[in-house]
Amino acid sequence: MSRESQPVRNITYLNKSALDSLDISMSSLVDILEELFRLKAEGQTLMPPKIFFHLPGDRFYSAMASCCPPLGYAASKWQSGDPSNPSRGLPYIQGLLIVNENDTGQMVAIMDAKWVTGKRTAAASALVARYQACRDSKILALLGCGVQGRAHLEAMAGEVSTLKYCQVYDILPERQATFVDELNGRFNGIQVIGTNNAENAVRNADIIITGGSIQINRKPTIVSDWIKPGALIVAIDYDSYVTDECINAMDIVLTDDHEQLDDARKKEGKFLGVNRIDADNAQMIAYGMAIRENEKQRILAFNLGIALEDVATAAEVLRQANKKAIGVLLEP
Repeated sequence: MSRESQPVRNITYLNKSALDSLDISMSSLVDILEELFRLKAEGQTLMPPKIFFHLPGDRFYSAMASCCPPLGYAASKWQSGDPSNPSRGLPYIQGLLIVNENDTGQMVAIMDAKWVTGKRTAAASALVARYQACRDSKILALLGCGVQGRAHLEAMAGEVSTLKYCQVYDILPERQATFVDELNGRFNGIQVIGTNNAENAVRNADIIITGGSIQINRKPTIVSDWIKPGALIVAIDYDSYVTDECINAMDIVLTDDHEQLDDARKKEGKFLGVNRIDADNAQMIAYGMAIRENEKQRILAFNLGIALEDVATAAEVLRQANKKAIGVLLEP
């Protein structure tokens, strides 16, 4: 008996403009990632560690692939990072995400990886805050005023309704000034305040996001004395900003994926000062592991960014794009 033939599907191409027009809320992505980590905890996903390598000047390339059968998709992302690019008028992160329909393996979409990475990274940080931020958190600190800084302000404002202030620092004064001018009061009336160094941004903050460039050779600056009781740190720049002394002083240490952190330690020499991980995000969400027990505990989460977050975000993007007929159709 011959199987019924299936039509070859067109490929939907979505650039930044098309993705922005979908108007996908950050809060919806936080909910989507929460469900994703539950699926991961149940063993319903597949994800090898990312491929990541550095070039001189703290440039890097990375490739990330995964499959989530319950969502119906697999995806692979190829991207580059160059901290010198902003001075050239180019993005720090550039790349493409290729999405496949899992049932047939057909390629169904190509989309801007910078957009996907920015949204899902911030949503994943907000998800950690959903579980680990103190109930009356008022001050957010952002180290880095690029794409990730902007996305994190939006995501945290949506998730932590008690936030009143955002203290920011960037090594480029012009970028910091633009950030303050454009975003002061934009999200829930949060007052954005520029500072003159990382310490002044971090001290007294309830939630701290470290979003500097991922460096070949670490130059960490954050020490435990800067971190107030009850603070939550989410590091999205590997271990670039946080000193080993600070890591070991935290009451709870988390990551988004055990295997990926171990792989980065073995292959890249990262996280050598990390002596324990109390839980990953899937264990925290699905099983309640390593949840804050009081308002004094200081918590550090290493969110390296995982490929499954790309798949979950892409699945929602495609759902909305198909519904609204947005994107350029390409013939395979």
